Amino acid sequence: MGPCPHRQIYPPPLPYPVEVAAWDVLFWVTCTVLVVAGASKLSEPSGTAAALGALGIPGRDAAARALGAVEVGLGLGGLAVGGRVIAAGVAVAYAFFAVVVLVARRRGLASCGCFGARSAPPSPVHVAVNAVSAAVAAVAAVARPVPVADALAAVPWPTAAAALGLVVLVTALVVVLDTVAADVVEATAALRAQTIAAKEDR
Repeated sequence: MGPCPHRQIYPPPLPYPVEVAAWDVLFWVTCTVLVVAGASKLSEPSGTAAALGALGIPGRDAAARALGAVEVGLGLGGLAVGGRVIAAGVAVAYAFFAVVVLVARRRGLASCGCFGARSAPPSPVHVAVNAVSAAVAAVAAVARPVPVADALAAVPWPTAAAALGLVVLVTALVVVLDTVAADVVEATAALRAQTIAAKEDR
C-alpha cells in the first residue's frame, strides 16, 4: 500500500526543545546583513579603506578586510551557532557602527564604507538601521537566539521556507536602505541646502 498523497511530511524531532520566536528571525536578518557587508569589504575594500583612512585608522585595505572578516565571522556564527555571547557581539558591532557613522557625518566623509565600494555617504538612515539592528541583537542576546539549522528542523518545511524567504527579503530591504535610500536622503539634503544657500545669497 503506497503512501497517502495528502500526508504532510514533518522533519524528525530534535533531541532538545526548540522554540522559534520573531526575535530569532530578526536576529538572522542582522546576521545576514553582517555577512553581506563583510563580504563586500573583503571583495572590494576600497570604499571602506578610504573611510577608515579619513577617520585616522591605519592599514586601510588590510584594516578594511580585517573588519570584513570579523563581520562575516560574527554573522555566520550567529546563524550557525546562535547563543547569547555571539548575539551580544553582534549588538556591540552594530552599536560601534552607529557611532562610527555619526563620527563620519561630523567629519564630512564622502562614504560610510559599510558595503565596500558600493557604500553611500554616511546618513541618518545608517544610524537608524545600525541602532535598530543593535537593539534587535541585544534582545536576542537576552532571549538566546536559536541556530538557523535547529530552528528550521523543528518546524514543517512550508514554515521553514517562509522564514528563509522573509530573511532574504528583509535583508535585501536593509541593504537597499543602507545604499540606495541613504544615497537619496543625502543627495536630497545637499540639494535642499544648496537651494537655501542660493536664496540667502539673493
